[in-house]
Amino acid sequence: MPRPKGYWYPAGLLYDLAFLLMFRSLRRRVARAVEDGRLYPWLDVCCGTGDQLRGRAGDLAIGLDLNFRVVRYAAARAPGVPFVCADASRLPFKPGSVRAVSVSFGLHDKSPELRTAILAEAKRVMAPDGRLVAVDFENPWNARSRAGAFFVRAVERLAGGEHYRNGREFLRRGGLRALLLENGFVEVKRWDVEAGSLGVVIARPSR
Repeated sequence: MPRPKGYWYPAGLLYDLAFLLMFRSLRRRVARAVEDGRLYPWLDVCCGTGDQLRGRAGDLAIGLDLNFRVVRYAAARAPGVPFVCADASRLPFKPGSVRAVSVSFGLHDKSPELRTAILAEAKRVMAPDGRLVAVDFENPWNARSRAGAFFVRAVERLAGGEHYRNGREFLRRGGLRALLLENGFVEVKRWDVEAGSLGVVIARPSR
């Protein structure tokens, strides 16, 4: 049986090869946050290769990314899971239509204006009892996280250009913790990961 179109997309394969194992525990943490709260429908924005939603067919989970080739690759690798090619700052969903919005490493590389727009749209589409599950970088807080931050900075420097500049600006402004606070979110639960100098945060819109 032939593979679906996009299954062998080289950029997707390289990304998965580089990060699949590294991100495995983080993906599980995000999935548990959704599962424990029974937060379905679940929308994963800036989903990239769709690794977060693999094996989620039938779970009312949807992936969204702006890159069509990446979306096609994600759909090919996660049969039965719907993926949408759209802009996370202009979500094609009705207000209150999902109970969880997740975004993993999809904020630090954006401009401040785009980050704000993405979080505003997340609020708009979330039900009143909905939750944001966010994974992104924090400024280091101890020796181990400083070592993690050094590794992250080396990897981010390879990305270069606007991605790297936005990432440095993101940390100068206070990282994920500060971003969520500035955009009207209240942390419900947090897991700090020293190895990557990052946080996994469940948050709700402030009242």
